[in-house]
Amino acid sequence: MDALTGLFPFIHLIWRRDRLRLTIWYGLGVLLAVGVAAAIGATYPTGAARAEYAHEINSSPAELFMIGRIHADSVAALAAWRVQGLVALILGVASVFTVIRHTRAAEDDGYREFLGAAGLGRSTPLAGSVIVAGAANLVAGAVIAIAYAALGFPIGGSLLTGAQFFAAGAFMTSVGAVAAMLAATSRGATSLAVVAMSVFYAIRGTADAAAIPALGWASPYGWLSWLQPYAADDGRPLLMVIAFAGAVLAAALRLSARDIGAGLLPERSGRSHASASLRGPMALAFRLSRSSLISWSLALFAFGGLIAALAESTARQLQESDALAGLADGPEPALSFIALVVYVLAQVVTLFGVQTVLRLRQEEVSGRAETVLAAPVSRLRWAGGALLTALAGTTVIQLSFGLGLGLTYAASTSSTTELPALIAATLVKLPAIWSVVGLAALLYGFVPRIAAPVAYIALGALFLLELLVELGYLDSAVLAISPYTQVPSLPGGPVDVLPTLVILGVTAVFVAGASIGLRRRDLTRV
Repeated sequence: MDALTGLFPFIHLIWRRDRLRLTIWYGLGVLLAVGVAAAIGATYPTGAARAEYAHEINSSPAELFMIGRIHADSVAALAAWRVQGLVALILGVASVFTVIRHTRAAEDDGYREFLGAAGLGRSTPLAGSVIVAGAANLVAGAVIAIAYAALGFPIGGSLLTGAQFFAAGAFMTSVGAVAAMLAATSRGATSLAVVAMSVFYAIRGTADAAAIPALGWASPYGWLSWLQPYAADDGRPLLMVIAFAGAVLAAALRLSARDIGAGLLPERSGRSHASASLRGPMALAFRLSRSSLISWSLALFAFGGLIAALAESTARQLQESDALAGLADGPEPALSFIALVVYVLAQVVTLFGVQTVLRLRQEEVSGRAETVLAAPVSRLRWAGGALLTALAGTTVIQLSFGLGLGLTYAASTSSTTELPALIAATLVKLPAIWSVVGLAALLYGFVPRIAAPVAYIALGALFLLELLVELGYLDSAVLAISPYTQVPSLPGGPVDVLPTLVILGVTAVFVAGASIGLRRRDLTRV
């Protein structure tokens, strides 16, 4: 049998299974890129306003780290710059999930064995998933390029922008392919790929923020930033990224000769007997989420420290800007800026809670839930362990974020006065986070097959709401539907307990509904 036997039917199978998932993930990246580009001209209508904005951004280490340098002050250049970081990461994550879902995750669930019985080549799952992810990135890049040209942007720069996004997705497709061959589990493969993406992005950010161009050679994201669409329009770095992605994919194909179900990285042997702390569904749920919880907590602690260290200088730069002064408004501009970051990061932290709850669906489909429920464990105790882990885990992550903010801010100001306030600022966002986690639990209880896409769409819609209001697409009154705007905005904002209590009540209703749905429906492996 050839290594690629059944490739085209397998590609068709991936499309049939993931057409909605692919449309949502890649469509989100396209929608964000095109929506920002369509509004950027109205936000900064004059050349002087754009030049001032570009100067402020290029003087801010935080902005340089998060997005990169602005190389021209045209509307097209600002549009391409504004979305290059977030859209590249969205396409990268979508590509990693697509590849791992049909390779390592299929082996974890036993699905790969059924496909092998139909005469499937050893390398077919990897090659098929890579082709699908690559095609999705190509379509996304092409749509963005066409949309930018339709907006009146220069055609050459539009094509280069689309190619930039395609290359970012193709690069992470190759990283996901290698991670799927190395790790022994789908969670391990996803962690490897996301860590690699984070490291490469952090290297690019450090190179821009610290003005160390040579460091950019160590990251494909650094190479992509050298394309400079609508400025230098240099396509040569694109060839470097494509060549690198091709070499990594070739290595992944060579590694696909491994045993099915096994990873190339050695697994650590477990204990012959479980400790007393690993008895019961709550302990099991915590153990499954322990690595992710530690990673999230450390990352948010470090990010909180970075934000606190840059708060004073960033707030000062924002106040000097006519367009961005509102982001650091108030008697304490640095604290106002921190409050804005806390608001945004609360939505990001929600991802941990949603992922923890939706892991129940993976346990159910894989059949591992049957093993747990065969013991004297009820469905509610089993699912409740994951839900409590999600709620407690988001609390720990927010507390870590608050400690990072508070300790660094106290060190930079030589005063511990604001330490309790900054910790409280992160913890007060928990009811909003828990409400979205409760919604994910409710969806899993009643409609498990679509729980993940609907939950992520809801969270993504709330995340984009602020951006759409900022760009003028929506009136600020619509922010009232977001639970994140109803909880107090600390430090410095007013404290109204009633909306918070309402959100907690809604969360309780979601959880009660989830328990009813889970108790009544059949568990299924479909």
